[in-house]
Amino acid sequence: MLKELGLVIEAKDDMVMVQTVAKTSCNSCQVNASCGIGIISKAFGERSFITPMNNSIKAQEGDQVEVGIPENLVVKASFLVYLLPLTLMILVSLLVTYFFPDMPEIYLMGIALATLIFGFYRVKKTGEKISKNKYLEPVLLRIVKRPITVKQVETS
Repeated sequence: MLKELGLVIEAKDDMVMVQTVAKTSCNSCQVNASCGIGIISKAFGERSFITPMNNSIKAQEGDQVEVGIPENLVVKASFLVYLLPLTLMILVSLLVTYFFPDMPEIYLMGIALATLIFGFYRVKKTGEKISKNKYLEPVLLRIVKRPITVKQVETS
């Protein structure tokens, strides 16, 4: 299970809103000052995401929590988003070229583009269906740090 730190920004009943920050590994890299990706990541800064989660550990607003993400979810999502549309486009292009060898290249490019768009559409629909699966949702693992509440006592 992949682990990430998050901050509970809202807690209602058995649900919490957890804010996580997307980080790149550029800070630990030694060539980040001259790398194009490192320069771009510095220019755009960090992005934060707010995710509703089931409050199974009774976290409160302000708690720093550890969030667990199933590893198989990351692998499947990567395959789905990156590999499926491109593989579909290449496969359809090869089949069209094989069955219609005299087809003008401009038509082949149009078919390839249409197939790529269809592949991204299928990724979106499949992602919507997968997102309803409760077993693939991120889960709260533990409370890392809880803020201390301080009450001021007046003395006379």
